[in-house]
Amino acid sequence: MNIVRSDQEIWDLLNQCADAEETGGSNYPGMTYEQGIKEAIEWITGNTNDHPINE
Repeated sequence: MNIVRSDQEIWDLLNQCADAEETGGSNYPGMTYEQGIKEAIEWITGNTNDHPINE
């Protein structure tokens, strides 16, 4: 499996996650933890171009 996202893209995503944690405002309250992990991994590996947080 190859990582196709840049270090900056990954750090940006991690910062967005930290911001959501601090504010308690999830963009996806109906999504399970496991679904979120799956979406992020699929994006990181290039299986999807749909950003896991940005709509």
